[in-house]
Amino acid sequence: MSDPETPNQPLLQAATNVPAAQRGNSYRAYKVAGLTLLACLLIAGQAMIAYFLLNQRSDIKSLEEQNSNLQAEMTKGRSAPRQVTDCQLEAAGKKPVRVPGFHPSCDERGLYQPQQCFMTHCWCVNPANGQEIPGTIKNGQVSCSAAFIAADEIASRDQQWFKPKIMIRYNFRNF
Repeated sequence: MSDPETPNQPLLQAATNVPAAQRGNSYRAYKVAGLTLLACLLIAGQAMIAYFLLNQRSDIKSLEEQNSNLQAEMTKGRSAPRQVTDCQLEAAGKKPVRVPGFHPSCDERGLYQPQQCFMTHCWCVNPANGQEIPGTIKNGQVSCSAAFIAADEIASRDQQWFKPKIMIRYNFRNF
């Protein structure tokens, strides 16, 4: 009896002496107990999920209210939706441009930025329609405020140059 393994030996002997029919029943009992435990854990997990969802319902409602309030603030003051400009369409690639790969820069109103650059070249444009102002293309940055003044002077000179001062009629029959 002084041997520490002595108390365990009768249990081991009893387990080895158990008939095969009884061992099958205990195996089925363990199997049923394991499946029952697993089912209980699954049910407890589902109950916890339902509990958390019910507790978060008020949080979800408050977030939905905040979202609708923000949307109302964003649309306040805008009576009609903004129309997309040519500059915005070209910048997004929805409208073709003359130079492949070039996307113009637009300001917050959707107008063209006065200075447009592509690769290393920059030039000045009319912000309303994006047309290049002649003589402004340059390698590097361009001062477009001076270009607008020069373009206005050129336009006024051109208008005076093309104004007919004297009407001359040609008779093509005499030639």
